Formats: sequence, C-alpha cells, structure tokens
Amino acid sequence: MINVSRLGLVINPIAGMGAKFAWKGTDDIEKAWDLVQKGEKQVSYDIAKRAISSITNNDIEWLVTDKQFSSLGKVVYEMPKRSKPIHTKKAVQELVMQKVELIIFVGGDGTAAIVGKETYERKIPILGIPAGVKIFSGVFLHKPEDLGIVLDVWDGKTKVVEIEDLDEEEYKKGRIIPKLVSAAYVPAIEQIQVGKSTFHQKSDEDTYRLIAQRIEEEGWLHGTILVGSGSTMQQIFIHMGLEKSLLGIDVFNGRERVLEDATYDELRKMRIDEVWVTPIGSQGHLFGRGNRQIPPDILKNVGKKGIRVFATPEKMQATPMLYIDTGDAELDKALQGYYKVVISYHESVLRKAE
Repeated sequence: MINVSRLGLVINPIAGMGAKFAWKGTDDIEKAWDLVQKGEKQVSYDIAKRAISSITNNDIEWLVTDKQFSSLGKVVYEMPKRSKPIHTKKAVQELVMQKVELIIFVGGDGTAAIVGKETYERKIPILGIPAGVKIFSGVFLHKPEDLGIVLDVWDGKTKVVEIEDLDEEEYKKGRIIPKLVSAAYVPAIEQIQVGKSTFHQKSDEDTYRLIAQRIEEEGWLHGTILVGSGSTMQQIFIHMGLEKSLLGIDVFNGRERVLEDATYDELRKMRIDEVWVTPIGSQGHLFGRGNRQIPPDILKNVGKKGIRVFATPEKMQATPMLYIDTGDAELDKALQGYYKVVISYHESVLRKAE
C-alpha cells in the first residue's frame, strides 16, 4: 500500500504543445504561449486529469501549484499567466518547503530537469506524468493512467536515476546528443520507464541492409505509408536508396516521399494504409515518445494489423516489453497485444505491447 500521504502536484501548462506542430520540443516558450492565446489546447491539463482520475485512494493530502486543480487540494503556489521555467522552479521549491513526501509533475524532460535539481539534495522522490515532446528520462510513468496503480502498490522504496535532456540546438538539426542535467530519486516500481538507450554498432549496417532487402523483395513499400522517427527507420530507408528524416514523421507513397517531418494537421488530411515504427531504445514505446504528432484516428483506421515494427537484434535484446501511449485510452487497449518485430532478413521476434 501507499507509504506516503502528502503529495505535491506541478504542471507545466505548455508541455507537449510542440508535438502537434512537429517541434522537437516546446522550448520556444513565448511562441507556445502565443498559440495558447489564439485558442490552442493545453494538452498537459487533460493528461493530468487522466492521471488523477485513475486514483482510487481518497486519503491523500494534495498540495497543488495550479488553481485549475484547487478542487484536488490546497493551492500553495499559483502559476502566473505565461509562466516560465523559473515559475516551475518556484512551485517545486514551495512544495519542498511544505514537506511533501512525493512530487508528481506533468511535463517532459525539461520539466523533469527542473524538478530533479530542486529535490535531489533533499532526497524527495519525484514521479513524471508523460506530457512533453521529449520524454526520454527514467522518471516517467509509461502512461498517465498508471498513476493510480503506483499509488496503490508503492511501498516507499526509491532509487536514483539520471535525468538527461537533449542538446536543443543539435536536436533541431537532427542530431541526438543527450546531456546529463540532473539526478532524482524516483519510486522503485516497474511502471516507470527506463532511460532511452541509443543502439548503433557496425554490425547494425548489415541488419539495416537485410531489412531493406526484405522490404523490397516482399513488396511491402506500396500504398501510402507513415514512417515514424528514429535512426533505425532512417537507416533502413537509406539502405533502400531513399531519404528519411531522423526525428520527424515522413509519409511515402511507394518510393516517393510525399511528406517530410509532417505535422499533426498535415497527417490528419492523409489516407494512410500502414504505419511503420521502431520502439524507443530500451524503453519500448511504439507510440507516445517522439511521435506524438501521429493523429489517433490514423492508428484507429489502420488498426493493429496495419502497424509494422522494425528494430535491430541488439535493441530488442534490451527491450523485453513494448508500450503504447497514444493519448486515447480506448485506442491504447485496442492496440495492445503481440507484435512481430522485424530484426533482419526473414527474422522476427515477438514482443507484447501494453
């Protein structure tokens, strides 16, 4: 049962807004707030509500830092309009002063870095509800709805994890260069994702070549295909003689790339026949990490049978489970089950997704 009764809640109000527009993060704060003023939805609030609605324990004392959640508990700090990272820092500092036993935050890696820096020395555990564009650190739940389970089963034991963020300027250029920015204590539970791992060895080149050969021999590259982000997908397409963006979502009609680094609005206008993805290294996420701009309706239309998964053998050795976090709980359930992951020429492994 839960070993804490006094919890703090911090929400980054603009977390994840960049996903819809194929931004590589939501670090242009003023641009994000301008979109809010124009009526763009703040997705982090809905994600927070999904997480909170999963809680069945009514004995929790909540201290919150956003008046939108005043019905949950006492407001000890109020985020101003057009808040900035400094305000997230002040909110966490206030919760620390209030001696909370666990801080739950809603955001991405940037928010995690702020929360971690303010809590690590005091050994206050934190727990991330995934809402950002970049959600690679090992402090996040696999999906918001796991919060209720965690608060029911966590026995109070913690572990220390590193918090990494990506070099923003390099990330925008399509280069993944992680940097250690903080550390944090987190609940020692299986519902927390591991940190992202990067797999690339010389032997992988043969794997990419063999997968590409299989795709062409089997005639898979036909119709309109949405191809997810990541170096695995990029390298497979390079070995077919085709260009593919590293961090973006591309759409191919046969061998012709008809959309590069597509946005949510561009994708929802397309009729997609298949979706090709690779899981995030070690974490195992098929959807919800690095590809949040994929409209759920596309996944509903293609269904589980219309999703092909590709990876290297090394990546799959470190990835025992797959995870799905589309933002639509019913869709997540529909896409759960076993997937055949193509790992070489006529070689596949089965992995269960939940």
